[in-house]
Amino acid sequence: MIKKALISIVLFVVLFSSSVYALDFAYTARIENAGSKKYKAIRLTPRIYNNIGSNMADLVLYDENGEPVPYFINSFAESEFEAKKSYTMNLVNSFVKGEDYYFDYTVENLPDEDVIATSIEIKTGKDGFAKRVEILGSYDNINWEKVQDDILYNVDGIKKLEINFDTVKKYTHYRFKIPNNLEKISFSSVELRYNIVYHEKEYFSETINPEYTVLEQENKTVVKINGLKNLKLTGITLKTDSTFKREVSFDGRASKTLYNLNFNDTQYTDLTLPVEHYKVDSDTSELVINNKDDKPINIQGIEVKYLFDELVFEGSSSKEYVLKFGSNEISTPKSYDISSYREYILDEGYDILNIKEIIGEPPKATENPPKYDYKLIFNISICLVAVIMAVIIFLKIKK
Repeated sequence: MIKKALISIVLFVVLFSSSVYALDFAYTARIENAGSKKYKAIRLTPRIYNNIGSNMADLVLYDENGEPVPYFINSFAESEFEAKKSYTMNLVNSFVKGEDYYFDYTVENLPDEDVIATSIEIKTGKDGFAKRVEILGSYDNINWEKVQDDILYNVDGIKKLEINFDTVKKYTHYRFKIPNNLEKISFSSVELRYNIVYHEKEYFSETINPEYTVLEQENKTVVKINGLKNLKLTGITLKTDSTFKREVSFDGRASKTLYNLNFNDTQYTDLTLPVEHYKVDSDTSELVINNKDDKPINIQGIEVKYLFDELVFEGSSSKEYVLKFGSNEISTPKSYDISSYREYILDEGYDILNIKEIIGEPPKATENPPKYDYKLIFNISICLVAVIMAVIIFLKIKK
C-alpha cells in the first residue's frame, strides 16, 4: 500500500513538472516529407533567422508523434576535383663517374607556363632489380639541386617505377644518379606527372530583395533595410539608373566607393558593397550614401546576398515534421550524436524538404510590463499543491 502511494506521488509530481516546464515557441513551421533518401534537410529561410536566437539554440525539430528529432547544421557543399598534367622527357646526357651512373633528362616541349610536377615515372625493359636512386633537379641543366632519394624496383612482377615528390617541383631538368649499376639499368621512357586532388567548400547562398525606406539627411542618403536580423551577409547591391561615384557604408562597418558611369559608350559599374560574412544583430540596418553636394541618386531597389544553413536529420520514419523556433527559454545549442558522423551523411546525400507554412508571430511588447511574473507564481503554486497533496497522502498512510 505504501509503495503504491509513493509511486502515485512521484507520478503526480513528474506530471505537473513536465507541464510546468513546457517550452513556449512563437513559431511553428510545417514540413512535409518527400524523396527516397534516408536523410533529409530543411533550408533555413530569412523569416526563421529573423526570429531565432543568434546562436540558433531555439531550433527544435519534432516528428509527427511530437518526439524531438536529432539534427546537425550544415553550411556548405564540399566538392572534389583532380588536376592532372604530364610532360614527356628526353634523355640529353648520360655518363659514369666513379661507381655512379648518371642519366640527365629534360622536358621535351617546354610550356609557356611553369612546369609543375608531383612525381616522375620511368619505364624499363629490365626486371629482377631493386636500386636506390638519387633524384636531382635543375632549371638550366648546369646547376643541380637534390630533390630526394628513393628506390625503384621490378621483382617477380612487383613494381615501383614512380617516385612521388614531397612537394610540387618546378624543375625543367631531372638527373638520376644510380650507384653500382652493375645491372646496367636504363630507361625506355621518363615522364613527369602532376596529379593533385583539390577540395573546395561552397557555402550555401541566396539573394533577397528586402523592404527598405529611404531618408535624406543633410548631405547623406540613409537607406533603412528591414528583415536582415541574424542573416550572414556577403554583399549588398544597389539598383539604380543614376550616374554617380560615391562613398557607401553599411552599419558603420563596411565601406566602399560605388559607381555607375558611362564614357564613350562604355559602361563602368560597381554597385555591390561586400560585407565579408557580416552577421546583422538588429531588426533594421542602415546603408548610408555620402552625397556631398550632389543630388541624391535614384534608388530603384536593394539586393542582399546572404549565407544560409541546412538542418540535416534522419527522416525516413515520419510523414511530416514540425520545426519550432522563437523561444527565449533555450540558450544552449543542441548537440546530437548525428553530428559525429556528418561526413558519412553528407557523402551519402539527402533530400531537400520544403517548408509548407510558418505559423506564429513575435510576442508583442507591452508598454507597461506586468509588475509580477504570473507564470512563475503559477509554477510555484502548482509545486506547492503537489507537496501538500504528498504530505496529506503520507499522513493518511501513517494513520
